[in-house]
Amino acid sequence: MTTLGMPSIGRPAPAFEKKAVVDGQIKDISLASYTAANHWLILIFYPKAWSFICPTEIKAFSARLEEFLYSRSCAVAFASTDNEFCLKAWNAASDMEGGLGGIHVPLISDSNHQLCRDYGVLVESEGVAQRALFIIDPRGVVRGVTVNDADIGRSVDETQRVLDALAFKDEFGEGCPVDWKKGDRGIDVASKSKSEGPVDIPERKSWTDWARPKLGRGFSGTSQRSVTSITSFARGDGMIPTLNTFNTSMPTSPGTPPRSGFISRTHSPAMSMINSAHHGSAAHRPVSLSPILLPSNISQTNMAAQLDAAMEQQRLENM
Repeated sequence: MTTLGMPSIGRPAPAFEKKAVVDGQIKDISLASYTAANHWLILIFYPKAWSFICPTEIKAFSARLEEFLYSRSCAVAFASTDNEFCLKAWNAASDMEGGLGGIHVPLISDSNHQLCRDYGVLVESEGVAQRALFIIDPRGVVRGVTVNDADIGRSVDETQRVLDALAFKDEFGEGCPVDWKKGDRGIDVASKSKSEGPVDIPERKSWTDWARPKLGRGFSGTSQRSVTSITSFARGDGMIPTLNTFNTSMPTSPGTPPRSGFISRTHSPAMSMINSAHHGSAAHRPVSLSPILLPSNISQTNMAAQLDAAMEQQRLENM
């Protein structure tokens, strides 16, 4: 179980005064000393001295300490619940002995666990700190927080990237996109966040206003049929377009039946007209009306269904 109360981004970092091992000597260290020097501070908590992953982190940050101090005006300090004498011995021991071999990064001792509690990283049941990292700006404000699994070390490169991004934001007032690195361009977040006006809500439409454009497309270009082919029925002359599937010539004069696969109109319903044509009744031969090409092998049932759909669509358009 960890202590509650981890400081939030943008809030003041908890002040502290602690003993620390600095260049092999035990000295007093405080947050105020860093803010007074107008320095950023990377405060890194780790579980234990004389462990396995912790020394790899401390050595990596110590090897690149100058990149933080001189290029970024940023100090780095590590903190654990070990006492100062344990930390001094660990720092003095060689790599072969499991020690740090004399690193220059301050090792803060939090033997009374107060610092870890103030920063909300203490694992109470074990008396050790979580693997947490805090970026504190020169004003003493928390600007970045990361907490890793106990067995996952931190990245020096990523820490520097985030630190550079925060400094860039403070200087230019711009945000930093994904994978931003020092030297890249930022984004003017403030101007892009301004409102561009109210939401445009269209007036309420009736069902036919919404459906008519869709019906028009469905019965014209996509089905290769013209809506105008059934306007005679809409005018009320009682004539229904039908399909003659047994005549093979295009109408050229009165009395000549249309070619197979063309629509014409008759004075009888669609299905009875098709049946009459099949029996060869001359009295019911269709009169040509703007023939529209359809597949010659279409069935009577499909043709009747298409005619019904076309007439229903025309009725909706005339509403």
